[in-house]
Amino acid sequence: MTDTTLKAKELHPHLPASVEVIDCTLRDGEQAPGVWFTTEEKLRLATALSDAGVSALDAGFPASSGSELEALQALHELGLSASIAATARPLAQDVAAAAKSHADEVFLFMPTSDLRLKETLGITRDRATTVFRSGAEAAATHGLTVNLVFEDATRSDPRTLIDTAEELRRHVPLHRLVLADTTGCAHPAGMHHLIRSLADALGPGTTLCTHNHNDFGLAAANTLAAVGAGAKAITCTVNGLGERAGNADLAECVAGLTHLYGVEHGVDPLALPSLAADVERASGVATSPIKPVTGFNVFRHESGVHVDAMLKDSRSYEFLPAAWAGRSSEFVLGKHSGTSLVRHLLTSVGVPCDDALVARALGEVREAVERRDKAAHRQAHADLQAVYRTLLSGYDAAELIERYRGHRPSEGQVGR
Repeated sequence: MTDTTLKAKELHPHLPASVEVIDCTLRDGEQAPGVWFTTEEKLRLATALSDAGVSALDAGFPASSGSELEALQALHELGLSASIAATARPLAQDVAAAAKSHADEVFLFMPTSDLRLKETLGITRDRATTVFRSGAEAAATHGLTVNLVFEDATRSDPRTLIDTAEELRRHVPLHRLVLADTTGCAHPAGMHHLIRSLADALGPGTTLCTHNHNDFGLAAANTLAAVGAGAKAITCTVNGLGERAGNADLAECVAGLTHLYGVEHGVDPLALPSLAADVERASGVATSPIKPVTGFNVFRHESGVHVDAMLKDSRSYEFLPAAWAGRSSEFVLGKHSGTSLVRHLLTSVGVPCDDALVARALGEVREAVERRDKAAHRQAHADLQAVYRTLLSGYDAAELIERYRGHRPSEGQVGR
């Protein structure tokens, strides 16, 4: 245990010894605009995630389409060690689809904020609780393990969340209570307070879990804040893939749990780079070179001061060890390189170096880099934008409109 993780345990007295990691790539990740996975890709990704040690997979929304239902059934046939979960609204048809998919458990979601209940659904809170309870009871009757997802929980009154949870668990055994920061508007202090409020009120009988979106770049931070407050389960996606700015990233969360908190999670860090590459390939969404943990540049160093320190002790600029994630530290010759790297490269192959030779070689490197034409950079940017416009475009709205422009509804169908 490092000094950092010891300090974390002092700062966070409710920090659990271990957490469950639930991956939502196959469901929330696929909801990213323009992204879709084939059944074969889902099976391959699910197998890789399970083999990596992920506890449960939020694997799809079977009521949304026949292909979703069939994909979940196919996942069931794989016999993975990870639990397979279906997402559903607390409606009879959704619960029936979840049961038909042969899922092990279900994530029942319902908005909880006044804004969403009034403006989106047009129902009262009492009606929402009744619907939630009905769906949860139906799921339990089907033999599904029940998880409740309080959508938009971070814009809800904690007292109403507590009352709703207490009401529902009087009637149905609840495995997890998932508090969703649906619009990504939470911040770490607020997330900590929300988890503690519910944990203190509900006690240890129900596992608290968090589901964070990344609209302000705080999804991973909010996830770690929730764990620091006592949450014993988290949700995330590979590469943070998801709607709008995405979700909490699997690799970032696992790295934080390990190296900042000292919390067990069961995920093999050596699997993270290949998972990231697999999802990048299947989704068509390229990740940034500076993406934490799995990005191309994360363990590469150019600055002369940094490289000099790294050559003496890699901990100088890598608190997160490259080897932990199956990576290695690399040094890049460039405009900002210093003499230490030049000397290291030449002496490593037996070239005798004095200061004059090193200075001349470094000058040649810098001059060569600065003479490079940046047309390739501009072309790469243009190509990537073109790829996104094509791969993430979805179905052509103009084609849909043109297809049905002359359609006339049958009698009795108007307004439906």
